[in-house]
Formats: sequence, structure tokens, C-alpha cells
Amino acid sequence: MNILFWFLKIITYIPIRIMYPTIIKGKKNLIKGKSIIVGNHQSNADPILIFTFFWRKMNYLAKKELMSNKLSNWFLSKMGCIPVNRQNVDLSTIKSSLKVLKDDKTLVIFPEGGRRENSFSEDIKNGASMFALKTNAPIVPMYFVKKPRLFRFNKLIIGEPIYIDTNTPHDTSKDNLTLLSEKIEKTMLDMKEKYTKQKSKK
Repeated sequence: MNILFWFLKIITYIPIRIMYPTIIKGKKNLIKGKSIIVGNHQSNADPILIFTFFWRKMNYLAKKELMSNKLSNWFLSKMGCIPVNRQNVDLSTIKSSLKVLKDDKTLVIFPEGGRRENSFSEDIKNGASMFALKTNAPIVPMYFVKKPRLFRFNKLIIGEPIYIDTNTPHDTSKDNLTLLSEKIEKTMLDMKEKYTKQKSKK
């Protein structure tokens, strides 16, 4: 673990928790060892909040535009970011992501492929499914109930892990990717629906 990484964690924790007051539900669903965290993506603050909220080192897929100069590239690399071209994912991104999982670490992906202003979109990408099938990594869904905004109370819900059946041979064929992506999508939408129902009963 590098010193700078933990220094950033420590100095950002209290300010971020004050600026973005968030109740986290389902921490017991986080997994030790390799896992893929997938979340809905509503603002640029999402990865910063996940980085700050959890006292473990995670790696994040981040759009390459955020790492376009030497300073931001250095800083975000120390945070654990892996640059990704959202239009055409290159081999180095895939290799770096697979290495994270093969080293029994956590990879954070926003499978929608970009920010969505209105909660979780059904337009889910296959990246998380591909990495999961190649490494048998469990998928842990996360759902921000509201778009993160300064000084507005929010909730971050962590769902139960989706496990890959290791007794059945898997490949990254289009059919397998689609099936797993649909399962991730359904899980996220179910989390959203469950919260909506709970809110309406109050």
C-alpha cells in the first residue's frame, strides 16, 4: 500500500463525509478478495465518494479524458484509476483490469459507460460481465439513491453479490455476456424499485 494513497484517504474522509452526508446500507455484502463493484453513475463525484467511504484499496475504470495531463494522470493513478477509452477500449485497459482481479483486488466499474442524470439507465455495458466471466470474480452492485449533491442527505445501497457458477464452463461469447449483463441490470433495477416502494410506504 503506498503512503500517498492512504494519506489521500485520511485527509478527504471527514470533509467528504460532511459535504456529502450519505448513509451506507449493506456493508456486509462487500467481499474480501477479488470482486467487481458496479454502480449507477449520476455525477463526477460518484468515484470520489466510493474512494472515500470505504477503507480498502480499490481500482477504478476512469475515462481517459480525466487523465489527459501529467498531474491528473499521476494523481488519479495513485488513487487506483485505470484509464479507459469509452469509445474503443484498448488492450492495456483490459490487461490492467484483469490483473487487478487476478491479484485478488477490487475493481470498480460504472457499467452504464457514462454519467446518467436520471438514476440507473437500462443501457448497460458488457465490460463488467466480461471481466467477471474471465476471472470468476463476484459482482457487487451499488446504488446511489439520489444524485450526489453538496450537503444533501443521500443513501448508498450495497446489494448482495452476484456469483459466477464456477461448476459450469463460461466463456465470453455474446450470449453469455448478454445474460450476465441482463442479470446485473435486473439486480440494479430491483434495488431501485425496492427503495422506491419503501419510500412510498412512509
